[in-house]
Amino acid sequence: MCSIIAYASCNCNDVSSILLDSLSLLEYRGYDSVGIAVLNGSSISVRKGVGNVKDVNRKHRLEELVGSIGIGHTRWATHGSISDLNAHPHTSCDGRIAIVHNGIIDNYLELREGILKDHSFKSETDSEVIAHMLEHLLSRHKDIKDVMVALLRLLHGSYAFVALLNDGTLVGSRHNEPLIVGVVPSANSILYHYANRKKYNDVFCSSCFISSDVLAFIKYTDKAIFLSNDEFFILRPIKHGYRLSIYDAEGNKIGKQITQIAWELSSYVIDKGKYAHYTLKEIHEQEYTIARALCSKINHEFITRLIDARRVIVTGSGSSYNASLYAKHLLARVGVNIDACIASEVRYSSISIDSNDVLLAISQSGETADLLDAVRYAKSKGCKILSIVNVNTSSLVRESDYFTSINAGPEIGVAATKSFTAQLAVIYKVASLIAHENNSNYDYSIYYYDSLSSAISKGVRDIIAREHLLSSIADTIKDVNDIYVIGKGVNHIIALEGALKLKELAYIHAEAINAGELKHGPLALIDNSRSSVVIALNVKDNTYKDVINNVKEVKARGGYVIGISDCYEYKECYDVMLDLPSIYDTNERDCGFVNAISYESLAYPVYQCIPLQLLAYNIAVKKNYNPDYPRNIAKSVTVT
Repeated sequence: MCSIIAYASCNCNDVSSILLDSLSLLEYRGYDSVGIAVLNGSSISVRKGVGNVKDVNRKHRLEELVGSIGIGHTRWATHGSISDLNAHPHTSCDGRIAIVHNGIIDNYLELREGILKDHSFKSETDSEVIAHMLEHLLSRHKDIKDVMVALLRLLHGSYAFVALLNDGTLVGSRHNEPLIVGVVPSANSILYHYANRKKYNDVFCSSCFISSDVLAFIKYTDKAIFLSNDEFFILRPIKHGYRLSIYDAEGNKIGKQITQIAWELSSYVIDKGKYAHYTLKEIHEQEYTIARALCSKINHEFITRLIDARRVIVTGSGSSYNASLYAKHLLARVGVNIDACIASEVRYSSISIDSNDVLLAISQSGETADLLDAVRYAKSKGCKILSIVNVNTSSLVRESDYFTSINAGPEIGVAATKSFTAQLAVIYKVASLIAHENNSNYDYSIYYYDSLSSAISKGVRDIIAREHLLSSIADTIKDVNDIYVIGKGVNHIIALEGALKLKELAYIHAEAINAGELKHGPLALIDNSRSSVVIALNVKDNTYKDVINNVKEVKARGGYVIGISDCYEYKECYDVMLDLPSIYDTNERDCGFVNAISYESLAYPVYQCIPLQLLAYNIAVKKNYNPDYPRNIAKSVTVT
């Protein structure tokens, strides 16, 4: 949930500016507070405070810290309030060690009240014990390697941390939280040979990054080392650079492969372009990202595993769980025996999992702690793991037997937008490939997906062109207390996603209700006070007439109704209607009513989702909320 960055350079005495630049790219992981620690000579200087990177830097002048090695952090509070003292980095009693940490140390109180009872703590956090444990162990071991082995035996929980020592050494480790090393090669290093993909026990580099996410350093280097669970690193300064050594939990030195990351990732994160916010940019990008998702390569074994499984359990968190419900809806229609379960409930569900089952995990980041816990639990039961994910270098990918990428590109806005619709597109393609595998008469050729991509991209452009109307609707409803989003069938899944966006971005209580359930209780909440609004998702599918009847029930009780529809037949039933592009205006007849998985099974969900995203975004902006970084939440939730 928090973000970590460390940077060491033999050519730069201004690491603070690079640390701040990297932290600004990681704010999606947490933005309660910010801090950096920089080594100058043998003295570690720390500056930190509450707020985002820009505000804390303006107040505390973090960029003025001088040195060639440093660490930084943005926090999403778990243990302790949001305060300057609880902000990272944390230091040891003697000030010779500074640490940054992501995750939770489960036994911090035991350590604090036991081994460290004579130490003086400044914060309420669990994280600070790491600095004091290092100080304690360094007084008993001369070798930092022995210190790290002893420390990892004592720490319980999920964590990634980096510690800066005042002799210029950086050390760190991970357990169930991401930690990635980015290396810039030394020009004269005979051991740094990334091109032939060999493994070396030590890596020599002119500069080095350590971070929670490759986005923090991708514009500086595309060479990365992914630490596995319980491995630790030691980065030591040497003449003209640094020596990186990696060890297992027992202190045995190991070789790690250097992975080359796609440079094109960096083009997504340099700036917002012409857009005011990343969220708006990413909403607009869906014209292209849905098309890319439909072109994703899906391993044949991925499809056959789903077909052959006794049962598939599909899981995710947040928006990805809503995508999981869509997967259940479509895959059941092509004969897959499938259940959906929220990731945080998989371990506690009444669904029994064994080696005959497949767990299909859906995630944007691939680092969500609840999802990874579900995956590891399923693996312990012998279950095969398939995943649909956006970040191909994530922990989820490494835990999976097979994965499929949604190819949405980095998503900086905390609320899922383009990643959600890309997930829908990939799920649609998976379902259509299963249909083809089960019946070869259903022909899904490359031409079919190209035609489908073109048709949906045009529809997305048409919807975004109506943003002025959504802005006007946002003006009308921005001060309501409650919004109820209704729909039936697959449209109810999009209602769930729309309600989530309204909660995340606009801070309005929003609830998705199956339209048929209105009369079984929720109608009691409807009156003519205009303190609540109903949004009806009512496209011209087999649910249209039923939802119109439900809209009339709301109107009969004085309710205010916004319709999102491609049908004008009962337009007068709504107080205002956002008209969607008709799927029958496209050439979809040429690209695909070939079986139960029709063009409309993807087009309607996508077409209804984007107006809800734009509505939530516009309400947030009109209420002066930052849609990129909603309060109290972070994008990659790496704590359970």
